[in-house]
Amino acid sequence: MRIKRHAGAADTFRAEIESACAPRVEGRVCGDHCTVACARCGSSGCQCACSPYCADAPRGLSSDPAFPIEALIAPLVFEMKRLGLFEPCWSCEGHARPDGAMHKSPSVWFYAKAMVHVRLLADGLVKLRGARRLHTPWRVTITFSDPNNPDTTFALEPALSAEAPVNLAQLQADIAEIARALPDLMRSQARALRDEVSVV
Repeated sequence: MRIKRHAGAADTFRAEIESACAPRVEGRVCGDHCTVACARCGSSGCQCACSPYCADAPRGLSSDPAFPIEALIAPLVFEMKRLGLFEPCWSCEGHARPDGAMHKSPSVWFYAKAMVHVRLLADGLVKLRGARRLHTPWRVTITFSDPNNPDTTFALEPALSAEAPVNLAQLQADIAEIARALPDLMRSQARALRDEVSVV
């Protein structure tokens, strides 16, 4: 069977790729409820000092500050949100049992503004793994949230395999590496796709 190309809106596709070439959310990454005065410029709406390692980020990124985001996953949630392409909605840094065995693997659930952005993220993860920067492959999947949620929820998570076991510390090191790489990775993937599309 031949793959039939969908007659989608090419202009919309190109615009969505372009938006990922220089992505950045406006204002404070944690949102308008962050009113910490900037030590550099005095503003309470700038990104001068916005950082994934800000002490206020775990509370600021959470929809309920009484339940802050766990410290080891917060940098990845921050970088995903700072792009302005994804809206993280749940996360877990992963947990081990007392004997060290994996109890829950790390994950970030998120909404996406465009499917091409999800595609760029998934392809970027493959590229990171190919460059041997990750201990195990990571993937993007469609996941379940609430039955009455009209939006599709995606999960960024490790693709665990019994044939190539990894421990929680390695997965948490992967979290940090993905967070560090994410801004440049998304930009480079988007620019490469834009160049491919422009010659078609």
